[in-house]
Amino acid sequence: MNTLRTSLAVAALLACGLAVAQTSGTKPATPAAPAAAKGGKGKLMTRDELRACMVSNQQNEAAAAELDKKKAVVLKERDELKAAKAESDKFESDMQAQGTALKAEIESVKAFGAEIEAGASKMEKDQLKAKQEEYQARANALQPKIDAFNKSRNDRVEVNKAFNARVDAHQKVADDFNEAVEDLNDKRNEWKLKCGNRSYDEADEIAIKKEMNKK
Repeated sequence: MNTLRTSLAVAALLACGLAVAQTSGTKPATPAAPAAAKGGKGKLMTRDELRACMVSNQQNEAAAAELDKKKAVVLKERDELKAAKAESDKFESDMQAQGTALKAEIESVKAFGAEIEAGASKMEKDQLKAKQEEYQARANALQPKIDAFNKSRNDRVEVNKAFNARVDAHQKVADDFNEAVEDLNDKRNEWKLKCGNRSYDEADEIAIKKEMNKK
């Protein structure tokens, strides 16, 4: 029998948006006093250096926006899987209760049959016939319950298979998402080291923006 996987790894899935909250925009420099330059520390950036920083920042922001979209999808799937797991847990609990009750009923019918067999020699023919008919009626009433229980259990096998496959697929998506978030954070940290708080010529910034707007 295929069983429902209980290792849904909710804690791991909850980490899907681990670093997305850090995806707010970062500008390549901050304004400073000189009229012809934007201020920061160190040597004034060349136009090529500033262009590389601006392009890198633009790429990082585009990646962040895309991750924000993916985050919503990943978390939606996570929540749906958690709901499906809760429904399955309830199903299993209900089936366990039904199974216990059914087992008790089966044992009761078997005990009644054994009682008839043990006392058959002491019963009148009509009394024995009545007991046998009662036993058969109880057994006949019990069989559809057994069949329905077994069908529910067997049908659930395919549901569990589909759920487990969905969990596996989602876990891969979540892992890929978290890896992409970490990659973006690495790129942003690299950007801060190379571009953050650096001085640049405002005329270069204006010229580069014009270049970028033409593309």
